[in-house]
Amino acid sequence: MATTGGNLLQRTRCVYFRDTAMACNKCDPGSGCAAISGFNRTLAILGVSDACIASNPSDMNVALTAFEAVVHNIQGTRGARSVTIDDFFLLPDTTPERETVLEPGDLITHVTLPPPAEGSPFLYLKLRDRASYEFALASAAVVVTVTGGRVSHARVVFRRRGHEAVALATSAA
Repeated sequence: MATTGGNLLQRTRCVYFRDTAMACNKCDPGSGCAAISGFNRTLAILGVSDACIASNPSDMNVALTAFEAVVHNIQGTRGARSVTIDDFFLLPDTTPERETVLEPGDLITHVTLPPPAEGSPFLYLKLRDRASYEFALASAAVVVTVTGGRVSHARVVFRRRGHEAVALATSAA
């Protein structure tokens, strides 16, 4: 069984990250990213950098981003804080070894979701190579707010096996 915190912190499924003989900036900063020029069909095309194209495999993180979740954590002796999911995950940029804003000693205590607006539909769709026990090759979550029979707000999160710095479109119609 998985936990919410475990899904948030799930490490990449990149084969180069798992192979200690290969260059991986997540494992050894500054060593390079073998995935960029290697086998990378299942890796990210969104939220990447010249330093890393590894992906976060959690399906739940895409849905939590669409629902605008807030991650609550205790920062060791520094006290409690709350971070929006949009700010929780870090892009690889120049520090691909850091995936979230959490510091050593931090502990996720809970995650909250704002209540959905009445009558507002939502959907999560996952495409994968096989029907069961497979990570998504592409996934999308959509949350729409309907006011007076019209779409007043839409939040669309999509990922192609991408790092959870997902492409995000939020708009008011």
